[in-house]
Amino acid sequence: MFKGLGLDIEAVNIDQAAALDHLKQGELSAVVSVAAKPVAFVAGFDPGERFHVLPVPFVDALADKYFPATLTSKDYPKLVQEGVTVGTLAVGTVLGAYNWPLKTERYNRIARFVDAFFSKFEEFQKPPRHAKWREVNLAAGLANWKRFPAAQEWLDTHRGPATAAATRDDFERFLNERRSAANTDRTHLFQELLKWQGAQPRTQ
Repeated sequence: MFKGLGLDIEAVNIDQAAALDHLKQGELSAVVSVAAKPVAFVAGFDPGERFHVLPVPFVDALADKYFPATLTSKDYPKLVQEGVTVGTLAVGTVLGAYNWPLKTERYNRIARFVDAFFSKFEEFQKPPRHAKWREVNLAAGLANWKRFPAAQEWLDTHRGPATAAATRDDFERFLNERRSAANTDRTHLFQELLKWQGAQPRTQ
């Protein structure tokens, strides 16, 4: 991320508690947290008058690895003022499975899991489940990876709300259709994508 932003840093990898302690002591210049927001430990950090959240721009050099995202006071009331939106970057989390040969017992076990999990997925998006479940896209692709065949079969026959979220391919196709807006803020474009995608025909 820092390389894509053109920043030369000296990085250290330590746990969150130690990182924030080092920050308070002036031994670190900044702390990066990579986790599903809101992170309870970060939300509980008291910044006082010394610390604040830095915005991270979404630039073309990072477009193949990151999505634009935002932080607000609802996420971190102690770190972000009410009414303020801080731009940042988001990364994806992937659920992977071993590519067992078709029709083997282990393949069938994963196929049964796929059917049970995908079929009940909308239940995970309801309270009191974590809000991050509502951002999951079962249909999202991953470069150079092939979807487990049983999962692809399920998606081919069950297109609906659980698989209608924006994908990286959608984003790139959307941007290609809007070359004239190349200098437009990409975070704003991503919000437009969500509206654009809702108008696209989908296989039922």
